Amino acid sequence: MGDDDASAQTAVTHWGQRLPWHRPLAQITPVKKYAKPGRPSKDAVAQILGWQVTGQLAIKEETVENARQWLGRFIVATNILDETLLPSRSLLNCYKKQSSSVERGFRFLKDPMFFADSLFLKSPARIMAMIMIMGLALLIYALAERQLRQQLAACNETIPDQKGLPTQTPTMRRVAHIFEGIDILTVRLDDQIVERRVLNLSPLRRTIIRLFGPDVENSYLLQT
Repeated sequence: MGDDDASAQTAVTHWGQRLPWHRPLAQITPVKKYAKPGRPSKDAVAQILGWQVTGQLAIKEETVENARQWLGRFIVATNILDETLLPSRSLLNCYKKQSSSVERGFRFLKDPMFFADSLFLKSPARIMAMIMIMGLALLIYALAERQLRQQLAACNETIPDQKGLPTQTPTMRRVAHIFEGIDILTVRLDDQIVERRVLNLSPLRRTIIRLFGPDVENSYLLQT
């Protein structure tokens, strides 16, 4: 490690500077060897061949404590500035409820059928665009789920869940499965559309469409 103990200490210091959370507590001892093999004479002087560093690592308590202060910190913003209308604790609780639903909404990323590992975007702009699109899609997903559940409760109706049991709190993923297999039939005559019809609209599917309201009914050509 060098030809003197100062070089060894410098090496230990440089190494310790690369450790973010620990500091080395080192002891530097010389490595000695006699010039001739065998039992040394009384007046023989051992030569120092190098320096050996031993010791242990100690935690930088102050550094760790400063870093710990920022763990779990995040910014929650609101346009309701009156503390009496929305106390900080209520704001935090409201955010936690929303964040849990958002996290559940993005669980599909872990689904092997989504092939998330096959996505590759070259530029930050494309990554931001994809995040924006996914965020808007999740917003629509959450709003549709909320509206359907509210209408089911208001009309005292149910739809079957994955097990066929009646529920008033279905997920939009379940609704998407229910709507699989719907097709649009378009009849043309001389390049003119003379008729357009949505096929395979079962009574259950019609009920769900009706609960979503007139705009969705119009999308499925059910408005008279």
